[in-house]
Amino acid sequence: MPLNMPEPPGRIREETRSHLGLIARASGEGPKLLGEVSPDDVEVSTPHRVFALLVKDIEAGGRLEVAQPVGWRFLLESGGKVLAGAEVAETPDRTFPPTFYRSSSVGATATAVRAARALPQLEMAGFDLRLLQIPELYQTALWLHSPNTDLLIPLAPSPIGHEGQVTPPPVFFRELAVRAQEYRGHQPRDREPT
Repeated sequence: MPLNMPEPPGRIREETRSHLGLIARASGEGPKLLGEVSPDDVEVSTPHRVFALLVKDIEAGGRLEVAQPVGWRFLLESGGKVLAGAEVAETPDRTFPPTFYRSSSVGATATAVRAARALPQLEMAGFDLRLLQIPELYQTALWLHSPNTDLLIPLAPSPIGHEGQVTPPPVFFRELAVRAQEYRGHQPRDREPT
């Protein structure tokens, strides 16, 4: 079975393409973001919904069911080469204009998606491609979701390691719980009343 990439609602993909062209032409960001590639030659590909968890969610047992949708991401490709990424944040009331970026997470995402497409687990079930973020712990992972099972692939750099490897959710959350404790240990404590 193929790796499913659900289409974002409304015109999110088209508006991302439109903003890419406008920004590249108006501000001269095209050469920095896309190299020598014209925005007209860029494909807005590989849509995946972004979900987020907080440290408190990890401390409460780290269940994927409590992850909240926070937006959509795309890869920007030309000629089979990934050039950059685009992210569209959303709330229940509003969808925000896309943010474009070049970072190591773009390459890590592209590499992990290629690896995910070759997983033997895809033969048994169709998985939706998602992205899981735990911003406070600087953890991002591809999340392959099906009604019966979930697989996580931490993206580099990952505070728990396992970059690019399928990691069962119980292992992922157990190791993140250790990082959450370390994170809490470095947080300023509330002052006691005097």
